Order: sequence, then structure tokens, then C-alpha cells
Amino acid sequence: MKPIQAMAMWQMKRRGSPLSKRQETVLRLREVEKLTCEEVGLRLGVSRDRVRQISATGRAIREDYARNGVCGWLMLPMRVRNVLWNLDLASRSKVKAAIKTGKFFWDEKRKQVLYKGISPRNMGRKSWLVLLEWASDDWEKRDAARETEREQRSEDRS
Repeated sequence: MKPIQAMAMWQMKRRGSPLSKRQETVLRLREVEKLTCEEVGLRLGVSRDRVRQISATGRAIREDYARNGVCGWLMLPMRVRNVLWNLDLASRSKVKAAIKTGKFFWDEKRKQVLYKGISPRNMGRKSWLVLLEWASDDWEKRDAARETEREQRSEDRS
């Protein structure tokens, strides 16, 4: 694997939990320990409004991950999501179709991403690699394999 691909994969949130440590901490304190936003904010050194933002984002990511697995929209970095949203490609199927038809591609000569002949802002090589990884069918297969593996483990424990 090339170093740039490894960096791109590292930036994607493709791990056991899609949440950051801070989001996990806030959700645990709010939901399990039943602390108020003010109490959580005092522990973490942030305002109660910031705790609400972190909590809302964490819940949204967790729900998206539960529904869609690693193929969920919120699994993409914010920069990539913004570019796709601005290009009106706000779904995985639209992105896959644009890539397959050649409307959305990496121009090796210019070293930039092109969509209908125009280079979108804030979309470089790393973002392109992350997008290709997210749009590929391999993730669906890996997700299905993980799900089967989890089911087998739960049956073995019973």
C-alpha cells in the first residue's frame, strides 16, 4: 500500500466505533451516568452548549452507523461530505453512478479531481482516495462478513 493511501485510510473513521473518544465520553456520561450537560461540561472543560453539540453529533453518527455501517454518509470526513453536498452528490448511489459514467474522476495529468470538467474546491488526492474507498462495493461485502461473524460469535456464546 502506498503511503498516501495509508494516510487516507487513517483519516477515515473506519474502526470498531465510528465515534471519537470525546463523543464516546460525552454519550457515556449523559446516557449511562445520567449527568447534566453542565456537569459533563465541567468534567471536560467545555461549555454546556458544546456538550449538547458533541452529544447530538455523536448520536447522529451512532444512528447512521447502526443503519448503514461503514457505508453511512456520516462515515465520510466533513471536507468530503461538503464537497459532495455542493456537487449535489449527497448519496452513495449518486457518487457511484458519477464515477462509473466518468463524470467524477481523478485526472492524473492535472493531479486533481474533476466533476463534469470542473475541479471542486477542497478535494485533493487524499479526499479522492477516501471517497473511492467509501463508494466501493468491497465495504458492503466486508460489512456483511463482519455481521455474519458477529452472529456466529453470539451463537457460540449461547
